[in-house]
Amino acid sequence: MAQFIPSIDPETMEFGSEADFARAMQLQLGEGFLVMHSLPWVFPARDDIDAPSREGEADFLVLHRQFGLLIIEVKGGEITLKGRTWYRHVKAGLKEIKDPVRQARRSLWALKKRIELVCGKAVADQTIISVAVAFPHCLFKDNPPADLPADAIMTMDDLAQVEAAILRAYKAGGGGKRELSVEQFDAVRRALAPEFRVYEPLRVSVDAAGETLARLTRQQLQVLRGFDANPRAIIEGVAGSGKTLLAMQRARSLATTHNAVLFTCFNAELAKWIREEMAADLAENGGKITVQNFHRLASDLCKTAEVDFTVNQQDSARWWDEKAPDLLAEAALDLYGGEPPFDAMVVDEAQDFSPSWWDALEYLCNRKSAVWAFLDKAQSLRRDPVDPPLDGAFRLALDINCRNTRRIVACANAATDVASEPFELAPLGRPPKLIVPQTPIAISGLLQQEVRSLLKDHRLEPRQIAILGPASKAKGPLATVSAINRVPLIDDASQWRDGKGILFSTARSFKGLEADVVILCDFSGLGSLFTVSDLYVALTRARSHLVIVAHDRAAKETLDVALAAAIATGADE
Repeated sequence: MAQFIPSIDPETMEFGSEADFARAMQLQLGEGFLVMHSLPWVFPARDDIDAPSREGEADFLVLHRQFGLLIIEVKGGEITLKGRTWYRHVKAGLKEIKDPVRQARRSLWALKKRIELVCGKAVADQTIISVAVAFPHCLFKDNPPADLPADAIMTMDDLAQVEAAILRAYKAGGGGKRELSVEQFDAVRRALAPEFRVYEPLRVSVDAAGETLARLTRQQLQVLRGFDANPRAIIEGVAGSGKTLLAMQRARSLATTHNAVLFTCFNAELAKWIREEMAADLAENGGKITVQNFHRLASDLCKTAEVDFTVNQQDSARWWDEKAPDLLAEAALDLYGGEPPFDAMVVDEAQDFSPSWWDALEYLCNRKSAVWAFLDKAQSLRRDPVDPPLDGAFRLALDINCRNTRRIVACANAATDVASEPFELAPLGRPPKLIVPQTPIAISGLLQQEVRSLLKDHRLEPRQIAILGPASKAKGPLATVSAINRVPLIDDASQWRDGKGILFSTARSFKGLEADVVILCDFSGLGSLFTVSDLYVALTRARSHLVIVAHDRAAKETLDVALAAAIATGADE
């Protein structure tokens, strides 16, 4: 059975002649025929670029791989050609009508040009285009028009065997001499009946969501400033509750009343970003704040004090928990004696600080100093989290997420069983997108395809996209890919923020940071190498849009409930 684009109902057609011809084709044409009805076209004027484009419409187009394209003009009623003028018989006599052959040939040149523009000259040259005229309510007698072969004329006698009549018309125009390949046939079909849609690129919603979330975060910080009078505080908040921004604000506030403030955290990349944001406040730039993650802090102090700081690579986690704090304390005593160099301290990511780290930090900022600690126990990636040992500390819980859209919050909550509330004024956002490869070997291609779409179709900038994986890029599906669409894949978050490429990082290294769009790639489920805390971190890094590329269908099932929860969010809006 022939395919019709669009599907047609002869009963709804305006002209009975076209309806009868369409009905005959629906009943008789076999497979391989593609029929288009009432196809409009626009053709630029040839000589005058300022002249309006010429417009027309083909009653029927019939496309076939073997025979090419046939343009059929349909005329109803009794028709007479006198000289070069066409008439229709009406009650008052003869009424002049448009020349159907000329109409068909105007369509021929317009459509041939369109095929060439869309598909290229090779495909256009391979496509034989023929024309025909159908008179479903008349019989043919006398001689045919000079510009139309008799075999290209179809009458009411041909309706009973319309396929044979169409093949006859094809051959009258040269059809059948060159066959279209499957690819060429599809290209011509798309040129004549393109799939056209107007869509909102993700960049629009990302920018709008970013502005709204930034405003909500500022509002939250204004409220939290009311607690600044407390010298010691433990702030426990969910992902996206503004902990790091509040920590930075608190460090600046402490610097107005203290001589030296230490800001420390666990993640090296987070420390780099904080240093960039607080550059004017850093001690080396004339300010009062020192920003270093704990590892760099301990290493630098030991180097300055000439204390051997050789990491035991065989058991590095244990060495950092037990040996590194002792070495930091030794270096601090050598350098400062009993006078700690800082009189105030802010600790971010405190859930990842071991008890011995807190003991060591007392050699830099004693227990009587002003200390604020910020933590999220759900983001503890090293051990079971412990409370910071801050006697008499004011405690505050932040359970409102003002970083992520509501659908991302819903997804993260359901996937990790974390209780977090989105800000009631936060944008709904798009549901997270889950991509499941047919085989693991297809992951690389799917990832590249998604990134190309974000860059090209959705107009996003490289600095808005971060790809996170369970392992480093060298151990992941993009190990051999250095760039996508000429945009480099980089592992330096500072360069990424400068727009020099798309960041590829692990979820652990990206903890504390965020991006407009996050792609979690090669998710293969939960285990010792990628825990529920890693998943929580990865999902909540995306401000506006989240894409998850699963390793296989089994990994997908881990997230089915979470994705359903995200889709259900806002269903009543």
